[in-house]
Amino acid sequence: MSALLKLRNTLLADRLYRAVRNAVSGPGWGGFHRDRIYRSLMLELLEALPFTSFVETGTYRGYSTELVASRFPKLAVFTVEVVQSTYDRSRRFLGRYPNVTTILGSSDEVVKQLLDERKLGELPLFYLDAHWQQYWPLRKELSHIGAAGGRAVMVIDDFEVPGDDRFGYDIDGGGDITAGEKCNLAYIRTALEPSHDYHALFPKYSMSDAFGPGKTGALRGHVALFQNLRSEYEAFLRRPLIEKHYCGHGELPCR
Repeated sequence: MSALLKLRNTLLADRLYRAVRNAVSGPGWGGFHRDRIYRSLMLELLEALPFTSFVETGTYRGYSTELVASRFPKLAVFTVEVVQSTYDRSRRFLGRYPNVTTILGSSDEVVKQLLDERKLGELPLFYLDAHWQQYWPLRKELSHIGAAGGRAVMVIDDFEVPGDDRFGYDIDGGGDITAGEKCNLAYIRTALEPSHDYHALFPKYSMSDAFGPGKTGALRGHVALFQNLRSEYEAFLRRPLIEKHYCGHGELPCR
């Protein structure tokens, strides 16, 4: 680890860095990989549909949670982190938002508990990003969401975009694993409830779209999966941002 990164990871430096960046760029500036199209997708979803809650699995530094919580202060926001030290750090920063509940635990178990206890309302939005450690809870998360029935949207991060190698994705096993099961449609297919209606939305934009002309960043694949929301999905496809930068599954490849 570099000396600069070690300094960045100290509590005092991290608090100062975050305060300065929030003042300059707004709360949650680092959310969704700092990708401005990805961020806009999430905000468009929250504006377009009457979501009753937002659930993030894999809090990490909490930037994505902070963006949603600050923009939608009346929305119930839950964020789950399995690593104690990461949870402690993000909890300190997110404590300023009264609509945020931070939870320490394995996200598949927490998602099931939240659903069983009916804390998420009739239309939750899930941001599933807990697939970096060796244990991947993703398929169990999706299985619990499907078993609960009803309507939901699941945005899965680090997901392979069919036919488009510009977007990065993860391999089951986490970390530096480079061979194995890809995080993609085939990987999650068995976790989806056969009785439900699913529609998928994939990105089709460029690096310059995401970060600006001449700039680079982490262009990460993702999918927005609509569960039992056919008419809402079809209406969402017609929104200008989505028409320009996303495509529905079945239209792939969609550059």
